Amino acid sequence: MSDDMSMVSPSSAGEHGVLRSMQEVAMSSQEASKMLRTYNIAWWGNNYYDVNELGHISVCPDPDVPEARVDLAELVKAREAQGQRLPALFCFPQILQHRLRSINAAFKRARESYGYNGDYFLVYPIKVNQHRRVIESLIHSGEPLGLEAGSKAELMAVLAHAGMTRSVIVCNGYKDREYIRLALVGEKMGHKVYLVIEKMSEIAIVLEEAERLNVVPRLGVRARLASQGSGKWQSSGGEKSKFGLAATQVLQLVEILREAGHLESLQLLHFHLGSQMANIRDIATGVRESARFYVELHKLGVNIQCFDVGGGLGVDYEGTRSQSDCSVNYGLNEYANNIIWAIGDACEENGLPHPTVITESGRAVTAHHTVLVSNIIGVERNEYTEATPPAEDAARPLQSMWETWLEMHETGNRRSLREWLHDSQMDLHDIHIGYSSGTFNLQERAWAEQLYLNMCHEVQKQLDPSNRAHRPIIDELQERMADKIYVNFSLFQSMPDAWGIDQLFPVMPLEGLNKSPERRAVLLDITCDSDGAIDHYVDGDGIATTMPMPEYDPENPPMLGFFMVGAYQEILGNMHNLFGDTEAVDVFVFPDGSVEVELSDEGDTVADMLQYVQLDPNTLLTPVPRSGEKYRSGRRAAAAVSSRSSRRDCTAILIWKTSSC
Repeated sequence: MSDDMSMVSPSSAGEHGVLRSMQEVAMSSQEASKMLRTYNIAWWGNNYYDVNELGHISVCPDPDVPEARVDLAELVKAREAQGQRLPALFCFPQILQHRLRSINAAFKRARESYGYNGDYFLVYPIKVNQHRRVIESLIHSGEPLGLEAGSKAELMAVLAHAGMTRSVIVCNGYKDREYIRLALVGEKMGHKVYLVIEKMSEIAIVLEEAERLNVVPRLGVRARLASQGSGKWQSSGGEKSKFGLAATQVLQLVEILREAGHLESLQLLHFHLGSQMANIRDIATGVRESARFYVELHKLGVNIQCFDVGGGLGVDYEGTRSQSDCSVNYGLNEYANNIIWAIGDACEENGLPHPTVITESGRAVTAHHTVLVSNIIGVERNEYTEATPPAEDAARPLQSMWETWLEMHETGNRRSLREWLHDSQMDLHDIHIGYSSGTFNLQERAWAEQLYLNMCHEVQKQLDPSNRAHRPIIDELQERMADKIYVNFSLFQSMPDAWGIDQLFPVMPLEGLNKSPERRAVLLDITCDSDGAIDHYVDGDGIATTMPMPEYDPENPPMLGFFMVGAYQEILGNMHNLFGDTEAVDVFVFPDGSVEVELSDEGDTVADMLQYVQLDPNTLLTPVPRSGEKYRSGRRAAAAVSSRSSRRDCTAILIWKTSSC
């Protein structure tokens, strides 16, 4: 981790710890309410993100300390003045810690409410975000915390941090002999390491290695449930899931351990329905089924002490509080209540002790804490221009379009809006076909396309959003007329789930939110790939195919924030087009208004990315031939450049160390 640390004091930074422009006009409470509804911040923001009186995004990393907040737009500008490059990740470790406290508090309330005698703690699955800064921020929160690994490399990372936490380590995923041996070494070192049996082939290796190392293994079993959630990750659960033992295999495992004299080693029951469970009913159903496994295992003489319900605790990316794939219809309290009640009820009914409850809630802990901030580098607008009539002898489709245009202005009849739009679309279609056959020239095609855009502008102004009959036309025109905004980032590197699984992330400007959202936009990245576009956006009315934007100057556009990217995105990001990691900073906000910013990742440069694909930037040369000299081609030319890089007839043009975005 870098030692680069900067601090902004209250006296030099204004009310929220950063410089503010005194010329900006404070927004009214009515305007603030409108913007909150437009972007659904009140729901997905979870009190961490808000719009302040200047129309800027503000961040409150700990809602229990509301005076500790920072103006994100001004913070980014201050960092840019100090040399910060965009795009960059702005990470708030205090949000991580608050999320952990909030989940723990919800389970504490549930246990007290239902008289549940067992303990609870959260085990953080580091695959969600393996960065050291994330793991250590959680460990240093002062809250009980365990760690989960799903591979050998992750287990090594977990063991490296195990000395900082006296909780448990849970080992999931595919386990070969080396993985199992490493876990048993961790147990021998004094850590409480649970090896979760997910394939029958694992148990023989575990028993062999345990005997060889002279250590008593601590085991868990993952039950494959019939219950299955819905959504993008539903294949994680159910009878066809990749991991877990069927009922017959669970019985076989018990008998193998009994015969080996290791039945007491089986102490943990685990199941996993999937990530981002949207419907609380699916969670409750899965817990009730798994509780029956707990009861039946006790009847077989297995003293299960820990009940690991796995992941699934979702977050509301949309702010709709629905069963949509990117939302949830429950909160932390309801989630905790359903789990504690279902397990406790099964225990009371069968006279069994209350086990320690474990959840592996990685997404719910990390998602909110990171914002990707980037700048707009280009805007393409469909502008309205003065319309002129076609030539008197123009072909019929051109004359028809002009007649529709005149009728729109002469009658002003709203009932004809849809008809005007359809007529102009049919005429434009005929003109496009005629252009392909040579009937229309380029000037005529351009005239028709511009007139159609003018018609769309006119129709759009007369539509009423409150009229349900107008909504389909409004949506169609918003897509057609939306600004194309080119943003300095790679979707594949910074938000791979938006591309890979249509994950929705809240996106909005960091400033200018004291203006009405009059414009619509679609966001495009700077990769050479048509998939590098965001297709869905949070909107006050639900999910839209265009993003609401306040009026802005295309020559001086606002910065954009891509929120809730703290889970999975950093580690899943790929290097398509050789765009590398962005810079990342940790931001700490204090009640006195001061802000500390620490550079945690310098990001990749062009040179770094070239080296990754075995190209040394220090030896990359562009030969500049002398007058009359011909280029040599193919393999011979490449060999010649490589072996004679110092030839006098070549000029070395080096690849300088610049940002990769």
